[in-house]
Amino acid sequence: MAEACISAGICGFETTVSVEDLGDYQFKLKFITKCPNIPKMAADIETVNVMDELFKKGESKVLNAAVKHLPHVSCPVPSGTLKALEVTAGMALPKDASITIKK
Repeated sequence: MAEACISAGICGFETTVSVEDLGDYQFKLKFITKCPNIPKMAADIETVNVMDELFKKGESKVLNAAVKHLPHVSCPVPSGTLKALEVTAGMALPKDASITIKK
């Protein structure tokens, strides 16, 4: 199991996504957040196939649900979700990622 804690930025919402390996390439996603939009996205992606998410372009349920439900295309929650999925599947080592904005 892996968990990603994502600070979305100026909106002030924080989201924790945990990923559980169910076996046979299936993974369960669980989101904890106060953002009103993430639960809508989460309802479409309770379980995902890791191979589809990471290797079949255009077939990511995570990205498709984000496009459908999130008002901001720049929201980092979908990316953080996919990184946590990679780590849980053993396809990446756990390492923090970050975005630093300077003006």
